[in-house]
Amino acid sequence: MANRDEFYYKRVFIGALRAVDYICSLDEFNHKQLGVTGSSQGGALSIATGALDKRVTFIAAVHPAMCDHTAFLHQQQGGWPCYFLYNDNPSQADINTSKYYDVVNFARLLNIPGWYSWGYNDNVCSPTSMYAAYNSIKSPKEISLYLQTAHFWYQEQWDEWCKWIWNKMNLQ
Repeated sequence: MANRDEFYYKRVFIGALRAVDYICSLDEFNHKQLGVTGSSQGGALSIATGALDKRVTFIAAVHPAMCDHTAFLHQQQGGWPCYFLYNDNPSQADINTSKYYDVVNFARLLNIPGWYSWGYNDNVCSPTSMYAAYNSIKSPKEISLYLQTAHFWYQEQWDEWCKWIWNKMNLQ
């Protein structure tokens, strides 16, 4: 973790960007709407991919992970994967790397519409960590809270997510 270029998530984030390259190379792609969506780690990757690739036109993230890594160092609840939950004396290099891959920093870069959803009982991705990312977003955004949910989806939440995505793709 001490080196951002050797950190595991570098390959993961680059892989998400290569997936956009692949989709854009397909003859079937209309070159108009390109959304990224996912939940948990997929929600984190959706925010990062939407921030890094200008071909992405919208995102939808459900209980996004990887938000507010250093919160634990300030006796606050951070998000998964909880790098500093049990390490209250990390090296400065580890802290710097965690910030480089913190979804809050990608959220600040978003300039596309997004739909976000989570619950207040999530014991994997804390609501406070997800709010840290959400509150950093300056682009058009919608939040749909399902307060009782934990790290899972309700059917109504799934249906709302699908409807929002379909509308963005002009499929309704």
